[in-house]
Amino acid sequence: MHRRAVFPTPSETMPLQMETIGFNHDQEPIHRPEGYPFFHWLQTLEGEGELIVQGKAFKLPERSGVLLHPHAQHRYFAKSATWKTYYVTFTGSLATNLAIDLHGTFTDKIQWDRNDDEITSHIEHMLQLAESGTDASGWKSSAELYRFLTLLKTNGTKNNLPSLTRRLERVQQLLDWLEIEYANPELGLAMMAEQLDVGERQMNERFRELFGQTAYAYLIQLRLRKAKEWLPSRPEWTVRQIGEAVGFRDASHFVATFRQKEGMTPEKYRRLHGFSPL
Repeated sequence: MHRRAVFPTPSETMPLQMETIGFNHDQEPIHRPEGYPFFHWLQTLEGEGELIVQGKAFKLPERSGVLLHPHAQHRYFAKSATWKTYYVTFTGSLATNLAIDLHGTFTDKIQWDRNDDEITSHIEHMLQLAESGTDASGWKSSAELYRFLTLLKTNGTKNNLPSLTRRLERVQQLLDWLEIEYANPELGLAMMAEQLDVGERQMNERFRELFGQTAYAYLIQLRLRKAKEWLPSRPEWTVRQIGEAVGFRDASHFVATFRQKEGMTPEKYRRLHGFSPL
């Protein structure tokens, strides 16, 4: 059975607006020489299909899908006796920026692990919401679509690399430890790498891949974040006391680092967020 829901045109512009969503129990061949006018997500639930977009071919086995950009020439067809698919098409004032920020400018296949059903469960949830007719404004569906796009980012993987969630799991023990030990001024790369039982170079590679910075730069950022929490909430503490409490050896280093990263002194940050000394 082909389940399909079409959304009404909203009375106001939405950041993300679903056009259609559906499930096809036996996907028919589709050929669109001029592409589709909106973003189009297509994923395989069962069987296998093949999608050719602007001359590039993608095999789509179970737990994989492709996000097609508007007007991208494409065609797709079954490669197995039965090809069951989910799809969703969408637009919106922020659709292009979100799609590019989360998934890049070019179409690529996204896959996810066999033991991870969250992506499929969520698109089924969105379809059931659409079928229920309980979201007349479309804002619930818009929020659910944003959640779905972020799930593709966190749980999906490209080019056989581990997903963002799996990569975070490899450093989570260290991140949890840093939340406890960040105030130790003796803390350095060797102690951090020991928590992961890897070398300092490998640890820094993991941090650059995840956060775009070294592990030590992450630690400095964590210390500054704690300082930004405490500056307004602990008005009885001096700037020197807060700097020392979050792991800086002396006040001048704390103030210089804070000014470099935040564009203002700790005192100015404190006044900006509500505390003014009498």
